[in-house]
Amino acid sequence: MSDYDYIVVGGGSSGCVLAKRLSANPEHRVLLVEAGRDYPPGEEPAEIRDTFYTAAYVREHLWPDTRVHWLAPRAGEEARAPSFYEQGRVIGGGSSVNAMVALRGLPLDFEEWEAAGAKGWSWDDVEPFYRRLERDLDFDGPAHGREGPIPVRRHARGDWPPFVEAVADELARRGYRYVDDVNGGEREGLGRVPMSSLPSQRMSAAMGYLDRETRRRENLRILPRTHVDSLAIEGRRVTGVHVGTGEGGTFYRGNEVVLCAGAYRTPALLLRSGLGPPEDLAALGIPVRTALPGVGRNLHDHPTFAAAAHLRRKAKQPSSLRPHANAGLFYSSGLEGCPPLDMYMPIANKVSWHALGERIGGLFLVLMKPFSRGRVTLASPDPNEAPRIEVNAFGDERDLARAKQSMRFAHDLLSQPAVRALATWRFGGSFSERVRALDAYRPFNRVRAGIGSFLLDGPAPLRDCLMRNAVCPGAELDALVADDAGLEGWLRENITGFFHPVGTCRMGAPGDERAVVDAAGRVRRVEGLRVADASVMPVIVRATTNLTAIMTAEKMAQAILDGG
Repeated sequence: MSDYDYIVVGGGSSGCVLAKRLSANPEHRVLLVEAGRDYPPGEEPAEIRDTFYTAAYVREHLWPDTRVHWLAPRAGEEARAPSFYEQGRVIGGGSSVNAMVALRGLPLDFEEWEAAGAKGWSWDDVEPFYRRLERDLDFDGPAHGREGPIPVRRHARGDWPPFVEAVADELARRGYRYVDDVNGGEREGLGRVPMSSLPSQRMSAAMGYLDRETRRRENLRILPRTHVDSLAIEGRRVTGVHVGTGEGGTFYRGNEVVLCAGAYRTPALLLRSGLGPPEDLAALGIPVRTALPGVGRNLHDHPTFAAAAHLRRKAKQPSSLRPHANAGLFYSSGLEGCPPLDMYMPIANKVSWHALGERIGGLFLVLMKPFSRGRVTLASPDPNEAPRIEVNAFGDERDLARAKQSMRFAHDLLSQPAVRALATWRFGGSFSERVRALDAYRPFNRVRAGIGSFLLDGPAPLRDCLMRNAVCPGAELDALVADDAGLEGWLRENITGFFHPVGTCRMGAPGDERAVVDAAGRVRRVEGLRVADASVMPVIVRATTNLTAIMTAEKMAQAILDGG
């Protein structure tokens, strides 16, 4: 007899869903394995409960070794060092550290999924699972759920802070319509940004799905601070997981293993276990158990940039409005060969937890439908070594063209009199290592940022000197957008993602050799193994991905329970 009926690997957004739904039947023995810490309800640290995303700046809640190569080097160019990537390693995963934006995918996205071979994933198929997961606090009616574990709310239109309101007024003047409910139907225009939080705290997948009642189930075991090194495979069947190696290693047997480790760690686990492209495995001396050419391929994220402004005191977001999410523009680039609603511009009145971050406004430019594709491979068979992540973000010229266009659009908005009156400086915002160091959630940084904010309110010559030499050297926005080559160089230097990696174990039709799983998450040509996280998405959605990851897990859990 197996130790468990189901072993769920990864306690992030998807894993929490699977653990709750599969253990609802008391006859199912379920093991949830999470590499990070577990925090039962009410015991979460203050930074995780915070309705601002302070938890993203606490390294204890992140994988310490996730690094990303954003761009492939051009001819004659030396490869850049990879960038640190804020990937959650804590119960709840990304939903415990993310910015809590709760956007659904659009019907257009799921037309693309079905066209890519994900049969049974049309909008009509997935919409009931979006409703199942949510408890909308603002809207009623058939388009919204009212009893799900994840609350969804929005700031009232009248509460938008000054910088957001000024940009919104300018967009209205240009003819962009206002959309009150961007999750309820038509999205194009300027809308209120939905959040997965209560007014008093974050509501992660762990908080919503692994509540006290669920944790009291005798048939559910949560195993935190435990890293799965490899899958146990007998013939063509996965029989469990290996945790640790050598004399300290442990084997957990299961009838079925469900991988929910995310678009980076799920393919890495498959590769270490001998499931993947034969050429990749052979290069590392890993015996090929099953050839799966698509494992680790099709990686994409939402490439992201920012046009920022140092705000005057009168434009600061009031402390009574703690979250950052207020409004966002959903629009089409209109560039040849690009789909509709391929762009998103969140408008932020603050960008970090400290005094300086509270004085920076940002227009974030997000490519919602990138064409470029990258891959996840292994740097080594050693399970303690992080995978190699290559996004290849500007592999398609259309992505670079839209990045340039969006920066110029943002510059134009920031240049308008009513918006400009709220700011002292406009510059290209970055997520550099220097910025990350200042954003780390530490008392010293609170003091340092406070001093910096005080000095920037001083005489204009002092502020100009500090901005040019310390805050944003070489990134004055007027100069950036005036020089096409300079703008391209800055974009290449400062590209990052929106922390939405998908696609590395994508769903597809039975005859598609690049598809890793079928529509029920079953791994091709392998028994007893499924994938149910963001890695199965064949194409990224026009939305932040957390709600879609939860929806995907809900639908996959139902397929398992239905015997699909």
